[in-house]
Amino acid sequence: MPRGSQEGGSRSSIDEIVVSNSSVIIALARACRLDLLERLFSEVLVPEAVWNEISIEGKPRSEKIAKAGFIRVKKARNRRLVSLLEDFVDEGKAEAIALAMEVGADLLLLDDRDARRLARRLDIQVMGTLGVLALAKYRGIILEVKTSSGEVNGERVLDFRGNYRGLSQGIGGVLTRRT
Repeated sequence: MPRGSQEGGSRSSIDEIVVSNSSVIIALARACRLDLLERLFSEVLVPEAVWNEISIEGKPRSEKIAKAGFIRVKKARNRRLVSLLEDFVDEGKAEAIALAMEVGADLLLLDDRDARRLARRLDIQVMGTLGVLALAKYRGIILEVKTSSGEVNGERVLDFRGNYRGLSQGIGGVLTRRT
């Protein structure tokens, strides 16, 4: 059975190759919604540097992240490319961009503005935490994206006011397979 499909032909996730940097995974783990990544994408690849960032023992939610069976570590093999990218972004982001290029990823998850700009220049489709939430809403996985900031159980919650409305209007065709 293809990745992301279920018996009976219905799909709960998209059969896409998705690579992620740490920011989206950490943000969703803090919001106790790490499940959204699995339900949307079925498998998320992370490079070793990102895995080292998100699975540090004692870090909030690191145990849940480490146990998430849909997150798979894959080495970014082109060290020259990683080194070149590190002139512009940190190691985790550089490895994530390089890995996305190596595996022909359909989507790269990251929030950092400079890293997103760099990835787009390399013809990599990107989506941040807000995009993941909007896509989950569009697909009916969640009913709403709250737009308030503050703390929930001692964890900081991001304020998406002003950004969500415009993004949600254009989210429908965000993940069409490239030819």
